[in-house]
Amino acid sequence: MSTQLEINSDLIKYLQDVGYRKDSVVDELETETKELGKVAQMQIAKEQGQFLEIIVKISNAKSCLEVGRFTGLSTLFMARGLPTDGKIMTIDNSDEFLPLAKKYWDKAGVASKVESIIGSGAEVMQSLIDRQHSFDLIFIDADKNNYPNYYELSLLLLPSNGIIIIDNMLWHGDVADVSKNDSQTKTIRELSVKINQDERVEFSLLPLSDGLSFIRKK
Repeated sequence: MSTQLEINSDLIKYLQDVGYRKDSVVDELETETKELGKVAQMQIAKEQGQFLEIIVKISNAKSCLEVGRFTGLSTLFMARGLPTDGKIMTIDNSDEFLPLAKKYWDKAGVASKVESIIGSGAEVMQSLIDRQHSFDLIFIDADKNNYPNYYELSLLLLPSNGIIIIDNMLWHGDVADVSKNDSQTKTIRELSVKINQDERVEFSLLPLSDGLSFIRKK
């Protein structure tokens, strides 16, 4: 019999304590990111990063694309999951936090696997499509109003069995609150419905941190 858990602060702390294996480089990056102030909330949870690393490994991905870098924590995790000849391209519209990201990519020994692109996510993705580029796995964690565009562009950049992982798909729980109808909440809510009905893919919506949509292109 399945049971739905009540998620409370004690359970969240337990999950954080035993659901993530301590890592000094990751912990240092998280600490330095927190010092940036409120903007630090854009960083993925370490448990999510650990999940990304495992998925990259078990899917045998050799090429990854990331849309939305911030301070590079998710990049670091995915790069560690890649083989020695694997590559991850990460796109962000700002280079503001790139020096911090590079500092920790170097510390983690993954800098040689990372290519950082500064520009509009949708424009860079379209240029990659135009050049017939493809990836094994794409991680999306950028401006929420463009999520539908990133989703469609991702499908054009993936072969059959390629993977899309999208962060913030539970959006602080607001997607389940009918009184919340701001543009970002509506966009995420509508995208989840679209993915659910999209016969081009198989998917699972995971309640990991702020929600991950895990999608396989058929």
